[in-house]
Amino acid sequence: MTDAIVVVGFISSGKVSLYHSIRKENLGLKVAFLFDGVGTLPQSVLDETKGYKTLVEDSCIELQNGSIVTVMEEEFIGDFVLKKGKFDKVIFFSHPFESTFLLEVLSCADEMEGSLGEFISNVKLINVVCILDAESLLEDLKSDKKVGDMMKIMSTEEDQDIDEIEGQDIDDKNYEKELIEKFENQQIEKHDHSSCCDEKGVCSSSTKQKEIKLECGKGCQKECCDDQNDGIDDLKDLDADVNELVKSTDKLVSTLILEQISISNIIILNKIDKIEKSKLEFIGKFLNLISSSLVIETCYCKIPNFQLLFNYVVTIRDYKLESETDTETGISIVNYYQRKPFHPIRLYKLLYDTTEKKENNQLNLTNFKGVLLTTGLIWLANDMKNKYNFEILEGKEMIGNKRPFWSTMKESEWNPTIKENIEREIKLFKYQDRKIELSIVGLESNGFNKDTIIKKLDQCLLTDKEMELGPNTWETDFNSDLF
Repeated sequence: MTDAIVVVGFISSGKVSLYHSIRKENLGLKVAFLFDGVGTLPQSVLDETKGYKTLVEDSCIELQNGSIVTVMEEEFIGDFVLKKGKFDKVIFFSHPFESTFLLEVLSCADEMEGSLGEFISNVKLINVVCILDAESLLEDLKSDKKVGDMMKIMSTEEDQDIDEIEGQDIDDKNYEKELIEKFENQQIEKHDHSSCCDEKGVCSSSTKQKEIKLECGKGCQKECCDDQNDGIDDLKDLDADVNELVKSTDKLVSTLILEQISISNIIILNKIDKIEKSKLEFIGKFLNLISSSLVIETCYCKIPNFQLLFNYVVTIRDYKLESETDTETGISIVNYYQRKPFHPIRLYKLLYDTTEKKENNQLNLTNFKGVLLTTGLIWLANDMKNKYNFEILEGKEMIGNKRPFWSTMKESEWNPTIKENIEREIKLFKYQDRKIELSIVGLESNGFNKDTIIKKLDQCLLTDKEMELGPNTWETDFNSDLF
């Protein structure tokens, strides 16, 4: 089996920069680079032709060391990838508007026929890597734009290119307007080095942008322009397979990004050089609160060690972080950590404004006003054996997928990488590793108030008198099939 990773990331996050970084630094490894849902390879992949062998114009190339770079389509997998024999590594690059599609494909290898099925049946997924644009992350989370809006804008002018201006910060309110203006520009432009580099080739954002007509169709190949090329590539490649993404069109951009974060176990926080230190610290706390992923901070997606992306990663989330709000965007992060269980009936009433279980019960959005995401694990008083996954995302809740507390399992079944933490919890606390761990992200401009949400959740906890009754009484007196 060949080790593989899946790379996800929204528009301009830096997926192509990561490709170039890996390609340049790991000449000794034969890698299969597979791009999904783009029809043709990203332009800046095609532009640098030194040492390349074109196998299919715009769609499949072979690097000097035998690596193959192609789109993830049956014919190219069969004609070129399989025939190259065993690869050292496989890297799948996801469509910018997708989160789980490639994971679903990889999980169905046994059911697939043809070359693609044969290929993926011989790869082993090691990690999911999410690339985030540190410069635009908080604004994207704050945005009320939907994925469908972005797809529509980008597919209407699919044959045109755009040029990201050095240092330009697109305001969220004008995001659609800016993109439309760029696509309506009928001249294909080239990013000239003088827009960001001085006469000696040193990057300088203060130099004035020059606009010149592009004749060769090639973008800037200097490293300082990699992030700009990512914007060009992602936007230009959205013409393919749009209809297959219709199911996600009603999804908020913020939801898509949060989904991409949630499925990853490695996060590359890219473009950190473009934000202030205080903003970077806030993003770090935000990611630590909602994800247990390993976070790697980069510029131009330059990874110190490419093999790091293929190592098994186990990290422990720090739930002791203080709640905090980014004053500029109004995004709040709340750490809700309790060593008391929820009363199941009171929690159900908070969620649905009723204590009667029905299939069509709708989440009471009033109680979760301004919440972008709530995710974590909860402890219900009537169940001392299991913890429950709990998630609210874009006004929809998911409660279930229960799994046993560590203290109810045999020590041989514990995760060895966190064994010390498990032992410490079991020894220190009366109810051992039983607890509530929720991470909440809210937007103040949408009415989020962290004190209000904490108060409402606290009211669902067992009272001090109820705690004195003990687990046996909880199980009988608070027994409920609501969850």
